[in-house]
This record gives sequence, C-alpha cells and structure tokens, in this order.
Amino acid sequence: MSILNTAGKVVCSGPFSFFLGVSAGLIGLYMVSRIEEQRNLEKMQKEIEAAVKALEAQKKAAEATSTK
Repeated sequence: MSILNTAGKVVCSGPFSFFLGVSAGLIGLYMVSRIEEQRNLEKMQKEIEAAVKALEAQKKAAEATSTK
C-alpha cells in the first residue's frame, strides 16, 4: 500500500501536476492547430475544384461558339 501512497503523492505534487497540465495543454493546442490546418486545406481543395470546373465550362462554351 505504501507504493500506491507514494505514487499518489508524486503524481499529485505541485511541480509534477503543473508540468502534466502544461503538457496536456500543449498537446491540445497542437491538435487544434492540426484540425484547423486540415479544414483550411479542405476548403482550398474545394475552391480549386470549383475553379477548375468553371474553367472547363468556359472552355466548352468557347469551343461551342467557335464551331458555329
């Protein structure tokens, strides 16, 4: 029982608890940053796809008018 008691005191001690909290916070910030980056990449991909479709439509329209 003294091992668990000692482990509890170490885990709940001030400095260890502080560093554990800071580490968890940094990991959380990193995860949020990665999620935002992924969302931005998906948004840019959708914008690029829309631009390509618009250019293809313009090309087809130009080809249709030039053949007439």
